[in-house]
Amino acid sequence: MTMYQKSISLTFLLFFISSIFIMGFSQNTQKGQRVAVFKNGTGFFFNPMILKAEKDGEQKGKFIIKSLPQALFGTFWFYTNGKPISSLKSYVSEEKNDSKKVSNLSEMLYANIEKNVEIILKYDLKNQVVGKIQNVNLQNEMLFLATTKPKVGFMVITMSDIQSISFPKQPNTDYYPLQNQRIIEVEIDKATSQENVEMAYLQRGIGWLPSYLVNLKDDKKAQIVLRAELVNDAEDIKDATLSLVVGVPNFKYDKLVSPFVSNQSLESFLNQLNGSTGDLRRGRQQMVMSNAITAQSMAYESMDMDLDTYGGGGDTDELETQSQEDLFFYTKKGVTLPKGGRALYSLFNEEVDYKHIYEVELTQNNARHVVYKQEDEQRNDVYHSLELQNSTSFPWTTGTAMVTQPRKTKEGAVSTTSDPQVLSQDMLKYTAKTSKSMLRLTIAPDIMVKDNEQETARETNIKKKRIVYDLITATATIEVKNYKNKEVSLKISRTVIGEMLKTNSEWESKKRPNYYAINPVNDVVWELKLNKGESKTITYSYQFYVRR
Repeated sequence: MTMYQKSISLTFLLFFISSIFIMGFSQNTQKGQRVAVFKNGTGFFFNPMILKAEKDGEQKGKFIIKSLPQALFGTFWFYTNGKPISSLKSYVSEEKNDSKKVSNLSEMLYANIEKNVEIILKYDLKNQVVGKIQNVNLQNEMLFLATTKPKVGFMVITMSDIQSISFPKQPNTDYYPLQNQRIIEVEIDKATSQENVEMAYLQRGIGWLPSYLVNLKDDKKAQIVLRAELVNDAEDIKDATLSLVVGVPNFKYDKLVSPFVSNQSLESFLNQLNGSTGDLRRGRQQMVMSNAITAQSMAYESMDMDLDTYGGGGDTDELETQSQEDLFFYTKKGVTLPKGGRALYSLFNEEVDYKHIYEVELTQNNARHVVYKQEDEQRNDVYHSLELQNSTSFPWTTGTAMVTQPRKTKEGAVSTTSDPQVLSQDMLKYTAKTSKSMLRLTIAPDIMVKDNEQETARETNIKKKRIVYDLITATATIEVKNYKNKEVSLKISRTVIGEMLKTNSEWESKKRPNYYAINPVNDVVWELKLNKGESKTITYSYQFYVRR
């Protein structure tokens, strides 16, 4: 297994993230909010809070937390200042929500409980009902009124019977609706009236998206900028230490909210847990799209990075870098972003070497049928690409890349006043430190590549493991021509099923095992230099078995 194919188990992930972010409370070094954000749409939150004992002092050491995160299954952890937790539980309680403006008669009466009111009823418009509001049932729209007029008593009035209301004094226009919500009750041994604690949990709704800008400064040097687009739909981030994580974490249950913080029934949760294997597998495959070939275990040092011409989204000086096991962290302090907010951050800005490469990938042969490829010549698309050399101190994670170059004057000089010219946009794949990466620009119609092949020999009735095969020898040709008015470098690649025999041009052939088939798989590459107007023909041959 190669380094970039590794994934991290959730247990181990929690362990080393904790080792980075959680400093011992026993030393009274509680820090602010910390958030580790992954590219797969999840984030690990470390939220410190100060808990104050209930005013009634009903039970010493008991604290209530009314704001519950949507923690994913198996990721919710609770930390105290070295004091044991005797009880940690959640349950549904009727709690006040945030204030709201009244929007109807029921809410107006509810906002003024314990105040006097005068009411005119639809069925008795001549007489007033005067009294003190005792209670209001918002769901059933019923008013409970202790009356003083027309007589002392108690009335229950439906809202549909009320014509109008009036107050002797200015009424409240805001109210705090009660709602059944899940809360957390914490009991801490030897607790004081105030305790510092921290909740740590993984939740969905936050992620970051990488995008690159590659500016071709001249024929050999390019400026490459990595920018992060942070999307926060999870919860408010306030003056936090934010770490953008490059890596491939393995969150097996990243679609399941913990039953500790949700109102889902046990039966429903177990059904979802037991029947979620297929969905989770598909979810991990979708995650690979965003995190497929991202940076893994590397050794990094802190860097001072200056933002030059490009980037947009803040100075990279504010960022720190750190690696831990198979993950790499870009860290930024003092981040504030409300729920629903988006932000852009520049992560690095470097100058690297590059060169122009023209590349073409020929169609793979079909070794399952006797007619394995048509004999007519086939013209192939040739792509103009950039070969970028990663000479920076960190890996390049997979992300979109826009390529620009400075505009030139009519005399051919580089313009210092015009905006850069946009050439293309494609995806830059994971590139380890000191390695190279190919970035496609466009199709090059003035480089011609045609190929064809024919069956030139056949040996029949070959028995292998009680199966009868034919051994076919194929001879193929590749014709290339450079119509450009300059020399170009051309890279031709093809996947060939069978045994490679010989070629008239130097090639690089890497064999891959094909465990469930008789023929091996080869990745074959030819690299050519073509002068202006030059043509070349490559001839090669290979053999493969087909069942009779």
